[in-house]
Amino acid sequence: KSVSLITSLHAKRVKLYDANPAILHALRDTSLQVSIMVPNDLIVNISRNQSLSDKWVSDNVVPYHPRTLIRYLLVGNEVTSSTAPNGTWPYLVPAMRRIKHSLKSLGIRKVKVGTSSAIDVLEASFPPSNGAFRKDLSAPVMKPMLKFLNRTKSFFFLDVYPFFSWSADPLNINLDYALFQSKNLTVTDPGTGLVYTNLFDQMVDAVYFAMNRLGFPGVRIFIAETGWPNGGDLDQIGANIFNAATYNRNFIKKVTRKPWLGTPARPGSALPSFLFALFNENQKPGPSTERHFGLLHPNGSRVYDVDLSGETPEAEF
Repeated sequence: KSVSLITSLHAKRVKLYDANPAILHALRDTSLQVSIMVPNDLIVNISRNQSLSDKWVSDNVVPYHPRTLIRYLLVGNEVTSSTAPNGTWPYLVPAMRRIKHSLKSLGIRKVKVGTSSAIDVLEASFPPSNGAFRKDLSAPVMKPMLKFLNRTKSFFFLDVYPFFSWSADPLNINLDYALFQSKNLTVTDPGTGLVYTNLFDQMVDAVYFAMNRLGFPGVRIFIAETGWPNGGDLDQIGANIFNAATYNRNFIKKVTRKPWLGTPARPGSALPSFLFALFNENQKPGPSTERHFGLLHPNGSRVYDVDLSGETPEAEF
């Protein structure tokens, strides 16, 4: 049922936070490209043991390949976040290398290996040209990771949430600027002269500049998560259906428009993306906004109209 709902939203790809066999089976013989994930708690063991890595790929990729179009394999989720335990950091890139080796040795060629990073991998992000990775990560984790991504022609998978940046500082960040709605409001980077019309571009370019600073200007960014909550507690300002629909529709329009728009620092670059999330996760713990990122209610009905292909004219929503 979920697969037909995903198709009805005109999605081209879908991201799983594990490698659930029932879901991978349901995605067989569809045209949906699939991203699967090695759980965070397996990273340390996989990094130390090639046969364990081989077994994970044998169990979670081989039985579904090629009928399920597994195209991305993420090793962990936000492992390098400042809120994540840092004991896993040294093992992240070695685990990515092992998984890539397993895929190759099992004859699976079309899968890009990466890991998703939260925006807090940055120590400095404003103006974007000051973008720099955190000192605790830069040399030990980010440099070898970028070297791996560059060598394997993979992506830097990035989670970008203008909602959280805006809601943390609503007095200084304009809501329309966060929603891609600012017609006249711009921010100019004094270091480069680049002009920004929305917060999303600003955040992404800070990562481009950080990668550039480490000597890897050519690694492409893939938006591993973005979105806007459609509800939340009364004190969680800006979390409502109108803003969620506005942000997601404008975001879709930006990343599906051809020729590719890119960002001020990388005009014309494609930004492949995942929108978070398919469902309002009504059993998810944490702040109430966490239960309200979905395009659909748990019963499958739409929270608001959206077309992930970007082909429905604005007037029809």
